[in-house]
Amino acid sequence: MNLDKVVCNCMNVTSGQIKEAVENGADTLEEVQQITGASTVCGACLGDVERLVNFFLAQRGKESQ
Repeated sequence: MNLDKVVCNCMNVTSGQIKEAVENGADTLEEVQQITGASTVCGACLGDVERLVNFFLAQRGKESQ
């Protein structure tokens, strides 16, 4: 996965920034939105951001086992 890829063009948020937010404790899409601003302007990236949040949450869960 390219962590430098911009997922949210409106707020210029990358996959890496979403991963970082989850690694630093964000547990929901809403918390990631508050931290990064991703998908809070036009909403076109909402599905992509939500998939990434779920993916990184699953990874975080596996690492803590």
